[in-house]
Amino acid sequence: MAKLTNAQRNRILARDLFVNSEYSKTKIAETLGVSTKTIENYQSQDKKDGNDWLTLRASKHIKNTQENKENMYSLFTGYMMDSLKEIRENEKLSADAKAQMIVSLGDSFSKMGKIARQEDPEAYKLGVIKVTIEKILTALKTELSVESMQKVIEVIFEIQDDIADVTI
Repeated sequence: MAKLTNAQRNRILARDLFVNSEYSKTKIAETLGVSTKTIENYQSQDKKDGNDWLTLRASKHIKNTQENKENMYSLFTGYMMDSLKEIRENEKLSADAKAQMIVSLGDSFSKMGKIARQEDPEAYKLGVIKVTIEKILTALKTELSVESMQKVIEVIFEIQDDIADVTI
């Protein structure tokens, strides 16, 4: 493998800074000790080579936004499941009080689910799937050997696209 020149290394660094840190071209030029025109040349050359910096930055932002939404829905689903478990296991509450709290919790979950499905159905679905898989893996961890757990995780990775197509 050929050794990178300083210009090639700077071009890679400039692209990375633009995409991942959202630095301006001026700030990147200052950081790398080159002119803004040089950064613009790197950007033009990368675009010719199929690495459009603006597209890369937008894709990263969209991916992060999607992951944040999925995580938000996962956290919410996990919170709801934990709250339900706490209510069921609370011996100080009467059966009527438990029922009322569960109904209230269910209502909140239903409203959040409806909003989430309308706002971003894909992120909501993936968030729920993540929590479900985590709960299943946690439950299986005490029952299965390490080898079996590894096989379960491998299968999940193999079928992740099929899982994402599940309708909720």
